[in-house]
Amino acid sequence: MNAQGAADRLRAARLAGITLDPFTDIDPDLDEAWAYAVQDLDRQQRVGAGDALVGAKLGLTSEAKQRRMAVDRPVVGFLSSSMLLGADEVSSSLSRWAQPRIEPEIAFITGHVLDRHITLDEAPQFVDLVVMAAEVIDSRWTDYRFRLPDVVADNTSAAGVIVGTEPLSLSQVGDLSTLPCRVTVDGRLVHEATGAAILGHPLRALEVLSAHLESRGESLPSGSLVLAGALTDAVPLLESTTYELSVQGLGAVRARPEPSW
Repeated sequence: MNAQGAADRLRAARLAGITLDPFTDIDPDLDEAWAYAVQDLDRQQRVGAGDALVGAKLGLTSEAKQRRMAVDRPVVGFLSSSMLLGADEVSSSLSRWAQPRIEPEIAFITGHVLDRHITLDEAPQFVDLVVMAAEVIDSRWTDYRFRLPDVVADNTSAAGVIVGTEPLSLSQVGDLSTLPCRVTVDGRLVHEATGAAILGHPLRALEVLSAHLESRGESLPSGSLVLAGALTDAVPLLESTTYELSVQGLGAVRARPEPSW
């Protein structure tokens, strides 16, 4: 399948708010390199239309989620300015998403250019601030059924990001791997985890991202937003429903989408 044709189909589906059958159903030989080529074309189109790049995101960073999605390693996507949302903007955005879900994230603001493969021990040097965030994902693939090339081509389902209002330094937070995370829906606890759910330690996300960037000859500037990966499974994002996603020590993100009429 032609990469440009795939990028065009994904963009048209996103704008129309519809979902598709996975491209790998048609061509099971599609691979990761092809998928990132599709993602690159999507990124070029968005930037050409004036949507600024603001960072990157890791996806499928927990073993449980990899097993559920039948994907065997983390994936990388990009974040653009149009994806940044205030909690009060979720309602107005809901109608443009086809099957949105929301999930808790630990996010980093980088303090240096990320352009080479760094180790876990080096990762703290590249972090300026850490902050609670919630990601809205909206897969182009019906019922979130996909293989690795499909989800990469679809920019790892990236749709929106709500960033918390209390960024802290790493020294203020302590060991990220031990911080408890909770997700409640209408006050009912639906998911719990600790930071270790992200690759054993959230800072490993920077290690994985840096290796990805180096392998492609790319870089991420200082001041970029990096989502380390979901701490728990995502939950459907529905109207008239209250969500609270929290990480102890980092605060909480709250959202309640209301009908747009």
